[in-house]
Amino acid sequence: MLESLDFRVALDPGLTARKGYLAGPDEARAEALNKALADPDVRGVFCARGGYGSSRILGLIDYAAVRDDPKVFVGYSDITALHLALAREAGLVTFHGPGVESLGEKLTRFTLDCLVRAVTSTDPLDVLPLPEDRPAGEVLSAGRASGPLTGGNLSLLSALMGTPYEVDTRGAVLLIEDVREEPYRVDRMLTQLTLAGKLASAAAVAVGEMVDCTTGRGRPEPGSPEGGGRAPYEDEAETPTGDEAGDLVSVDDVLADRLAGLGRPVLGGLPFGHGYDKWTLPLGVTATVDAYKARLIVEEAACAGDGS
Repeated sequence: MLESLDFRVALDPGLTARKGYLAGPDEARAEALNKALADPDVRGVFCARGGYGSSRILGLIDYAAVRDDPKVFVGYSDITALHLALAREAGLVTFHGPGVESLGEKLTRFTLDCLVRAVTSTDPLDVLPLPEDRPAGEVLSAGRASGPLTGGNLSLLSALMGTPYEVDTRGAVLLIEDVREEPYRVDRMLTQLTLAGKLASAAAVAVGEMVDCTTGRGRPEPGSPEGGGRAPYEDEAETPTGDEAGDLVSVDDVLADRLAGLGRPVLGGLPFGHGYDKWTLPLGVTATVDAYKARLIVEEAACAGDGS
């Protein structure tokens, strides 16, 4: 797909390496990334997929090479860790967008058009389009505010709290999305950001797709290998059924409860994250959340006219 768009593609030899649940040893993954970041012939790095374990290599990245030769960097999900680190240590504008895995049979024309425009245009993206037959974003809190885009996957934002790479939300438009996290876990992570002052210091919040974030969604049995290999504690509740299921809290309920009262613009249901239709969002550039008209506007260009 990338070659059909006239990109010249080079694959790292260790791309398919495996070490348990990781895509190879930390040192090998960091070396591959550093090689790409330092190569003057490489003008963009597209992450293959979400990249569990990305946070393990943050201390091994050659940030000086990034500062010396800025280039396009694209990914999402666990790649949020790399987005935050590259912004903090190198001031790099990076792109929250589809990994290479998303460019196969899952690819939609909307996702492809947004990706190509974001990583090649030297003009601001302006008002971001919506997929056909998709409603406008849901207004959780009205208002209009601007700031640099930051954030990404909620689980990673939570996991990096207390580290040098934690998200800086001061005056920023905070992006949040996730996948396969039950509502109580989303509540816990948003509460953590609240207690850390991250939501109060943001200028606005934009919530992407919360895919398969439902209660009791195919939860593996405790004690099974998939469930962690331990037996349940006596006071652990079973997944509610019957009448009890009617009292379940949805992820939308959690988002409204945690975000609607912030006193700043909050939009939900936007097309970025783990859904099929994805915006590619340039992190680090100024954007505006217009919760009066339910839209997100990218005010600055992400790519310079000299090709950097």
